[in-house]
Amino acid sequence: MPKRDKKLTAAEVALIRRWIDSGAKTARPEPAELPKGSSGITEEERAFWSFQPIQQPKVPKTKRRDRARTAIDAFLVASMAQQKLRFSPDADKPTLLRRAYFDLTGLPPTPEEAATFLADTSAEAYDHLIDRLLESKHYGERWGRHWLDIAGYADSDGYSDADPPRPYAYKYRDYVIRSFNDDKPFDRFITEQLAGDELARATVTNATAVAVSSPEKRDLLIATGFLRMGVDGSATDALSDRDAVRNQVVADTLKIVSTSLLGLSVGCAQCHDHR
Repeated sequence: MPKRDKKLTAAEVALIRRWIDSGAKTARPEPAELPKGSSGITEEERAFWSFQPIQQPKVPKTKRRDRARTAIDAFLVASMAQQKLRFSPDADKPTLLRRAYFDLTGLPPTPEEAATFLADTSAEAYDHLIDRLLESKHYGERWGRHWLDIAGYADSDGYSDADPPRPYAYKYRDYVIRSFNDDKPFDRFITEQLAGDELARATVTNATAVAVSSPEKRDLLIATGFLRMGVDGSATDALSDRDAVRNQVVADTLKIVSTSLLGLSVGCAQCHDHR
């Protein structure tokens, strides 16, 4: 068993012993071996909720139309009614202002920006505020950081104590920020990061020429920095097993891609091929 600070209690050990003595039955029968060509994935596993196609749910009907101002509100009203809960009172304009600024840009409003919003008494005042914040360059800086966290963005290799810098990593960071600020469609955003070199028709021999041929193609090549964000010690001097280090870089890259896009880790496949 894994080492731990606290050992199993006598009752816990006895419970495990009883389970073993009773045949160590699992929740369902486990096959002794899998048929050739079988993925080993059962229909029950395929039916897991997160693997189902996205569907458009029916918006619940509610009598609280004063609170259900959007479709999302309708779902909240229906759920809260079941639990006998109610919405809190509407926030006042200064509170809404600060929430919107910190949420969308991560920065507080300036006195001038606050005065502009508070002086706008139109019904569209809040909509106008959100539009202004979405057009701010700080929006991409605020929300792009979440994708950079997912991608494992770092300005250095992170493999050894020397931790050599990645002098051009910032170009990928700026690409992500621009993509958010340009409202780039998500499918395009992902495609560029996975296959920007293919879209730009770049090869090992012509990559530099392609990069300088146009800003658009340069951005496509920069986008593939997504695939170079993992910890990388392959360029470290005096490696005892360079092939093993390269293999680990590939494994870490696959982990980043799978967890960010599939919501699953395929780390088990690094050693196993039976699932």
